Amino acid sequence: MSEFEVTSYTVEPVEGDDQIAITIHASDGNKWEYGVPFSRDTGRYTFEELDVLANDFGEDFAEELEEKLDEVMERVLAEGA
Repeated sequence: MSEFEVTSYTVEPVEGDDQIAITIHASDGNKWEYGVPFSRDTGRYTFEELDVLANDFGEDFAEELEEKLDEVMERVLAEGA
């Protein structure tokens, strides 16, 4: 695991697009930004970087992020936003 940790992160829908935006801020001052495309028809998304984030920040963070991503996806699909 790296010598830094997540200080904050956001997971939110991208207005007008079928994407979820993820922004991660780390203790070393770096910021990572991802756009996660999804299908409204199937409710599925593709986010292959989860394994990389697990290596960088640990399995616990990757699991937490995946749960948050699933929550946001459910909300977006339920609202039709």
